[in-house]
Amino acid sequence: MPALQSIFVKAYWVLAGVGILWATFIGLLVVPTVQRHALYAHKFQTGFLHNVSNPEEFGFARGQVQPFWLDTVDGEKLFCWHVLPLDVYLENEYELVTAPNAGDTVEELKGTVGERLMRRDGESRVVVNFHGNAGHIAQGWRPSTYRSISGIPRTHLLTCDYRGFGLSTLNNAPHIPTESGLIIDAISLLSYVQSDLSHPTTRTVLLGQSLGTAVTAATALYFASPTSPLLPKQVIDLDLPVKGKKFRGFTAIVLVAPFRTLPDLLKTYKVAGILPILKPLQAYPRIANWLTTRIADHWPTLPRLSALVSESSTTKPPQPFHITLLHARNDGDITFRESEALFAPLQSLVLAEEGSSATEERRSIHGGERVRRGAFAYKKVEDGTGERVVELEVVRYGGHNEVVGWTAVSLAVRRAFERTSLRPGLDVE
Repeated sequence: MPALQSIFVKAYWVLAGVGILWATFIGLLVVPTVQRHALYAHKFQTGFLHNVSNPEEFGFARGQVQPFWLDTVDGEKLFCWHVLPLDVYLENEYELVTAPNAGDTVEELKGTVGERLMRRDGESRVVVNFHGNAGHIAQGWRPSTYRSISGIPRTHLLTCDYRGFGLSTLNNAPHIPTESGLIIDAISLLSYVQSDLSHPTTRTVLLGQSLGTAVTAATALYFASPTSPLLPKQVIDLDLPVKGKKFRGFTAIVLVAPFRTLPDLLKTYKVAGILPILKPLQAYPRIANWLTTRIADHWPTLPRLSALVSESSTTKPPQPFHITLLHARNDGDITFRESEALFAPLQSLVLAEEGSSATEERRSIHGGERVRRGAFAYKKVEDGTGERVVELEVVRYGGHNEVVGWTAVSLAVRRAFERTSLRPGLDVE
């Protein structure tokens, strides 16, 4: 009995210690600088183990990836990659491998062999990828995403580290990543693609994962409505050539593991799928609500996507859009319920338009009970022309990070370029 009592006492103090550490961490999060370090986690990276300037270390062929620097409109320098599609690489392998300084980092992409190959092809496609928080451009599962996309014919991929991430600079005050700063980075990249590389938005897919989905949504809204009040003032004040151009829409916006807003996300978010942030405070709503009011960067993806859908309906003719939400049901960090909650109001907006329709494919062999728990695989809503589409796909596996490099994502990108829909009967559980 004394031994058992000793075990209980030790367990009590362990739990008490964990509780104190958690409470201390939550208390520190009200400080904006600490909060942003925790949110963006830009210091957590393995750059000391890998050389991102040498893409061959990450499984790419020599000359397939062109590292380059991108100057943002506010003076930062972003480290970026241009990944060639395998079919283009195969056809031009000798030229790429023997080019002077093949694979070396260059000051800008324009004028490189890869850029000339992209420009030479009048039907070339571009996927602009925005990664999640923490790490660098090639950390973790990110290279598998690039390799997966490179298998799509004639499809080039461009991606950059945000300011303060990896090798990218962080010169501007407050010298820490911020919501407005990351949005400016994304807009700078897309402006470069459209203006300097002369690649149209109508052959461009935006692909974001986790935090990158919030970056993507804000950037897409800027191109559709650059003065939207849902954008930070620093972003609205940007002076870019694309601001005066008529926007014809992106091929598609693919969001993998998205969330509605950061305050909503923190109610259920778990760090590494294990450590909850605000969930233990569900029994204390006043404290939880007070903490959410202290959040510096809100990342309101749902309001921004809603504005994008609403704004596009006011143009003459209505602006096309194709938004795909994709989530793994076994995502331990961001529950797939976030994608469901994001899809529902967007569906209502589209259904309010004349001639719109909605479909749902419950490809499950486990019956209604399983479906009620979220085992459907696909939902879609579209207007009468089929040019304005929002779809939700929930896959069984892939977790939070690995899924973005899986076939489901590359298929979503390929369907967007080829204007085909998901056929019923696939991926039956």
